[in-house]
Amino acid sequence: MGMFGRSQRAAFKPSVYQPSKRSRRMPRWLGVLLVGVVLGAGGVLFLQANYGPPRLTAEESEQLQSELNAANLDRQRLRTQLDEATTQRDANQVTRDQATAELTELRARQQKAEQDLSIFQNLVPADPRGTDIGVRAGSFSRAPGKLSYQVLLMKDSKGNEFKGSLRLTVQGVYRNGRAGAIELDPIDVTLGRYQVAQGTAEVPEGFTPNAVRIQVFDPAERQQAMRLYYVRG
Repeated sequence: MGMFGRSQRAAFKPSVYQPSKRSRRMPRWLGVLLVGVVLGAGGVLFLQANYGPPRLTAEESEQLQSELNAANLDRQRLRTQLDEATTQRDANQVTRDQATAELTELRARQQKAEQDLSIFQNLVPADPRGTDIGVRAGSFSRAPGKLSYQVLLMKDSKGNEFKGSLRLTVQGVYRNGRAGAIELDPIDVTLGRYQVAQGTAEVPEGFTPNAVRIQVFDPAERQQAMRLYYVRG
């Protein structure tokens, strides 16, 4: 323990309050994550390049867009045509319904007309001769130089139409007292169930009609009906 002995100096120890140098190495999990991202991106690029759909050029993209626009226009045109066809169909349906309703109404009116005709036919006095074609009524009136007439012809049977002619023979006297007869122009007759012939005929000046003989002839000139009516003054 003398003067020449080795001195025992205490080794320096850092203070607990002095910060120590820390290692700044990258965490292992972060490295794994980055490697995974790189591998994933590379895999996507590889799959897209080798197995994915081919990329379009600018010209191909423009052509595809043009075809898409054309397809949209066609679809819009077809939609418009479909709407028009639907509207026309609905209009046709309305027209068809109206036509059906009108047809039903016409049939009802026809049935009523046939019933009224049957009643009318039974009420009108029959032709005394009892023929199928009959003169059921006649009305005649005279004026100076003129003769007005109305003749009702009826057909009892419901068969085919009768076609023939109606002839009126006007009987009367002239101013000098001489009797005479004037035959008017024949009138065509197309008789289903009934027909009314009416009109005004001219007679000679000074001739006064007093009776009219009505005759109905068929195309073979066979008389089918005949009656005589007096003329009103």
